[in-house]
Amino acid sequence: MITKTNIPGVYANLMTFIGGKKACIGFKFSEMEMKIVLSVLLSNFTFELTNKPVVWNAGGLRYPTVSTVSNKPQMLPKVRFYEGAKASW
Repeated sequence: MITKTNIPGVYANLMTFIGGKKACIGFKFSEMEMKIVLSVLLSNFTFELTNKPVVWNAGGLRYPTVSTVSNKPQMLPKVRFYEGAKASW
């Protein structure tokens, strides 16, 4: 019966961490680590898209390519060091 079907949780896509009482204790640690890396990257670099058209292809997953002739998943941003960044390392 449909009413007895279990509905996956908010973090159902993170199958390596599972959820509930027996969830991986590294989940919050890895989440915090990703936020720290992202904050360091965003505060020290600028990111821009290139002038090349980005096309989203549909296969088993949706993935970006730089042109319509390429099947190789890629997205080439311009990454530059932020001039006003303080050297923290």
